[in-house]
Amino acid sequence: MSKKLLAILITVVVCAGVATGLWLMAINRETHVPKTDVVQPGVDSTVYTYNGNISSNYIQNCVSPMALELKKIYVKEGSYVKKGDLLYLLDDSDVEASISQARAGIQLAQANLEKAELAADTISAIAVKSAYDAAEAAYTEAKNNLDRISTLQPLGGISQSDYEKAQIAVVTAAGQYNQAKSNLETIDQQSSQNIRAAQAQLAQARANLEAVQVSETKRSVTANFDGVVADIWAYENNDLAPGQKIMDIVDYDSLILEISVDQFEVSSFRISDKVPVFVNSINQTVYGTVAKISNQAIKTGDVSGFIVTIDLDNDPVLKIGLLAEVKKNVKNN
Repeated sequence: MSKKLLAILITVVVCAGVATGLWLMAINRETHVPKTDVVQPGVDSTVYTYNGNISSNYIQNCVSPMALELKKIYVKEGSYVKKGDLLYLLDDSDVEASISQARAGIQLAQANLEKAELAADTISAIAVKSAYDAAEAAYTEAKNNLDRISTLQPLGGISQSDYEKAQIAVVTAAGQYNQAKSNLETIDQQSSQNIRAAQAQLAQARANLEAVQVSETKRSVTANFDGVVADIWAYENNDLAPGQKIMDIVDYDSLILEISVDQFEVSSFRISDKVPVFVNSINQTVYGTVAKISNQAIKTGDVSGFIVTIDLDNDPVLKIGLLAEVKKNVKNN
C-alpha cells in the first residue's frame, strides 16, 4: 500500500471517528438536558416547565431572643436529634432578676388596687354620702311642705308670708341637694378612676411577668421535631446579639419543592396529584405529591404566580438546594 493511499485511509478513519463522537455527544445532550417547551399552534395542550429549589418542610432556625450569653451547646453539627432533645442553654441569671422584679411589681400593683378600693369606703367618702342622703331628704321634705302649703294657701289657711318662706326653703334645699349630689358624683368618679388605673397597673405588671417567664422558657431550647443539626453558627461562652443565629435544625426526610405557577395554569394542578420531578444536577427523575396550592398569588412585575408545594418521596440522592423542575401538560385555551 502506497503512503498516499495510507494517508487517505487514516484521514477517513479519523473523520469517521470525529463524526461518531459528535453524534454520541448530541444524543447524550438530548438525554441529559431537558428541552425548552414551546407552544405549538394547532396542538390541544402545551407542556410547561416549572423550576424551583429543593428545601425542607421542617426547618428550625434558632436565634437569640435578646442580648444573652450562650452558656452551653449540647449537640454537634451533623448530629441527629429527636423532638424535645436539648439543643443549647442561654444564660438566665438576668432573667431570674427580671422575674423577681416583675413579681414585686405585681405585689405593688395589687396593693395600690386594694388602697383604691378601700378609699371608696373611707370616712370622708362616708361623710359625703351621708351629706347627700341628708340633703336629698331635706329637699324632699321641703317640696312636700310646699305642696301642702300650696293647697291650703288659696283657702286662707296659710299666709302669703308662710307660702313664700316655703318656696324659699325648697330653693335652698334644692341648692344643697344639688351640691351634695355633685360632691358624691365627684368622689365616686375619682374612686372609679383610681380603681381603673390600679387595675390597669396590675394587668400590666402581670403581662410583664408573663413576658419574662416566656423569655425564661426560651433559655433552654429543645428540638421542635426529629431532624439533623445542619449548621451551628455560634460558640459557647460568647455574647449574642438580639436575633443572632445560633443553629439550624433540618428534617431531611421531609423534603419539598416549591414552584411558582402562572394564574392561567394553576388550575391544572390538584391536591394529591402525583408528579415527576426532574433533578438537573444528578440527571434523575423522582416523584412527589402536590400537598398545597397557595390561595394568594405573588405578583412579580405584571406576572402573578401561585406557589405550589410538592412533597417529595424520600430518596437519599436528594439534597437541599438542588435545582429541580416539574413538567405539566396544560390545555391550550
